[in-house]
Amino acid sequence: MKFFRLFYRALVLVGCLIFHIVWVVVPGIFRGQDYNHALKTSRAWLPWALKMMGIRVTMNSKHPTGTYLYVGNHRSYIDGIIALSEVGSLPVVKAEVADWPLVGYGAKLTGIIFVKRDSKASRSATLEAMKNTLETGLSVLIYPEGTTHLEPTTIDFKPGSFVLAANNGFSLVPMAIDYEDINDSWVGDETFITHFFRCFGKKRCNVKLHFGQPIQSDDMQYLLLATKQWIDDQMLHIRQEFEHGKQAAAV
Repeated sequence: MKFFRLFYRALVLVGCLIFHIVWVVVPGIFRGQDYNHALKTSRAWLPWALKMMGIRVTMNSKHPTGTYLYVGNHRSYIDGIIALSEVGSLPVVKAEVADWPLVGYGAKLTGIIFVKRDSKASRSATLEAMKNTLETGLSVLIYPEGTTHLEPTTIDFKPGSFVLAANNGFSLVPMAIDYEDINDSWVGDETFITHFFRCFGKKRCNVKLHFGQPIQSDDMQYLLLATKQWIDDQMLHIRQEFEHGKQAAAV
């Protein structure tokens, strides 16, 4: 059963990526690259794909409407997929993703902003791309921790996106995400394939995603601390909800 589930879900993943690439590339041949179309396409198939992959997402509320810099904590590559199923935004991801077979090509078509975190020039170019994207009316999704981890709350945030928001008047929307099984996180040197087999061989992956209210300030330090505090509080709250659910199920 586990092998069949893995095989089926791998086919679903590949099929969805191929559909996305074709649906974005073909119109692009005639009318040029259209990120709004690409984002709408993603939001059309991602909720279905998540369901087929066994990922059950519970949210505290709908996200605010408008153009925002969405800021979240980071557990896994799944974080961004879940967020993009709800939020039409261009995510900032590590440059290595561009080299992933099929996934990387699909990411490029969607307008994903790639960053080499160990390169100052790349980080500066990324901030400029984020600024241009937000000024055109498209939202941006970023994970300022810069890496995944298993800590109960967030680790240190990289300040760049908060400086950008403070200097340009962009509003931030904090997001908190966590998994009922903390082992569904993707950390360390584990490969994508290994994590896929370990995580998606199970019947279900339960996830909670919480959105906060927009935060705006010309004080970078305030933006960073307020965002971090909200996410930390929500991460602890989500973990309590999962624990209470387990206790109730055991009674």
